[in-house]
Amino acid sequence: MQKFIKETLIILIAVIAITSVYFFVSNSQIYSPQEEEIEQPVQPENGIYPEEDEEYEEYVESEELTLRRSALLNEAEFMFRGYFYEEALTLLNADETLINDETRALEARIIEEKENLVLFEGQVKHIFFHSLILYPEYLFQDLNTPTGGINEGFIFQSEFQRMLPQLLERGFVLYNINDVFSVGEDGQMVQREIWLPPGRRPLILSIDDPTYHYGVGFANRLLVDENGALKSEVITPEGETIITNDGDIQLILNDFVREHPEFSWRGHKGIVAATGFMGIFGYDLLTEESRREATQVAEALRETGWIFANHSYTHNHGIAGWWAADASVYNIRSDVAQWRERIEPIIGQTNILIAPGGIVLPPHAMEVILENGYNIYCNVDFRQPITIFPEYALQGRIEIGGFSLTHWADYLTEYFFDVEHVIDAHRPPILSQ
Repeated sequence: MQKFIKETLIILIAVIAITSVYFFVSNSQIYSPQEEEIEQPVQPENGIYPEEDEEYEEYVESEELTLRRSALLNEAEFMFRGYFYEEALTLLNADETLINDETRALEARIIEEKENLVLFEGQVKHIFFHSLILYPEYLFQDLNTPTGGINEGFIFQSEFQRMLPQLLERGFVLYNINDVFSVGEDGQMVQREIWLPPGRRPLILSIDDPTYHYGVGFANRLLVDENGALKSEVITPEGETIITNDGDIQLILNDFVREHPEFSWRGHKGIVAATGFMGIFGYDLLTEESRREATQVAEALRETGWIFANHSYTHNHGIAGWWAADASVYNIRSDVAQWRERIEPIIGQTNILIAPGGIVLPPHAMEVILENGYNIYCNVDFRQPITIFPEYALQGRIEIGGFSLTHWADYLTEYFFDVEHVIDAHRPPILSQ
């Protein structure tokens, strides 16, 4: 019996051994490396992998430093051209591993320009616009008959694009009006000193009535796209709705300063002077969605260097208007209250009031303006005089439109740009004389 059990165990062990060998061979064939085509590491000629080669590591590190330094120099150069002197110097010295002869040379240029700024002693100019005419051939089909209205107060997209390089060539730098006027230590308004590189001079720019309710031929609204970029919506004369990067002054000027940062003092672009009775930026503000979208546009403008002004809620001006030489306290207080209630939540608080129709209010009505925190007041006067009162600064502005291009051509050519080069051939004669 014991012999039988022993023989049975021997046979069982043999069977198990044979089975194991079979499965081993089978699995080896199923998972053959040749069938999986497993890529074997390539042996370098010198027997050292690149990551283990000290010279290779030094080369990679050097290339990375070169790329980082190049990006640093480009960013610092851009800052420097835009007069961000301290910021550029801080950037150049933020990482000691990137400092070399190139960074030191740029640092020296920045310090030299910063130390050689000169006090500007001329008149601070202030020009203003309305929305751009995009399709003059649609709006002005008769080029022989004198025309008023938008032909007098507006300029073409092409004209604005042609004047910008000339303004730059003449040394103008877009400047923040709040850096021109401020409250002094004694609590009274003062005109501040302006220090610029030699040959540069400040220019204040403002845009009136950004309602975008002018119809076909103009932008229909401003918007912020899904990438957070500011755009313009335009309805073409054929009825097609398109999204563009150049539908109005803000977009064109933003792009121009990106290419020519020296045209803007520390990123500033201009003033958007908002009314309220027709909404703002193409939004009627009657729904939560329209208010939200308008607020997004305001934030995008602010982030790109624009500031805002109260241009009245009603824009009701003239002989019988609210904003007039004999304006009543009641009407001005009502207008300002409506603007602060409906427009201020969209664009934020401002200390700048740009009068509709360029009117200068009488003293009793002006008190309402001062009570509401406005200490910079702008009217319309082509000579652009500046008057400093204890409680506020008054500055005149010159409108750039068909009227001034026609009747003040010599003045504009002398101080700003060559009108003959700027004015578009598709502009009809001006009605007003």
